[in-house]
Amino acid sequence: MRFEPPSDPRQNRVCIDLTTTDLLGRRPDGQWIVFVEDLPILPIPKCVEVTKEFIAIDGWLFPLPYVTRSLLVWLQQTFIRWSKEDDSEKNKEWINGLVKAFEDGVAGKL
Repeated sequence: MRFEPPSDPRQNRVCIDLTTTDLLGRRPDGQWIVFVEDLPILPIPKCVEVTKEFIAIDGWLFPLPYVTRSLLVWLQQTFIRWSKEDDSEKNKEWINGLVKAFEDGVAGKL
């Protein structure tokens, strides 16, 4: 006996044209983040890398050449939350350094 799915799963798939979509980032599993609702709530990271191409936070990649307002708001909220989670002077200095590196990356100074 053969069972057919009730509908073609391809019909329910959302196709995204990556050439015309403002990508917010990429998850550690390689999936693209297209919608602001899919941006993660990240704990204070173990590893952050900032270049003129991207900011990487524990394997999450966020492109800097195409920074959107949504990404900026999310980053601001993330940095503020991190500073509240650990209000030590050392953590505040680290976050300020991260913000400066982010600004330099966006400006292409790195």
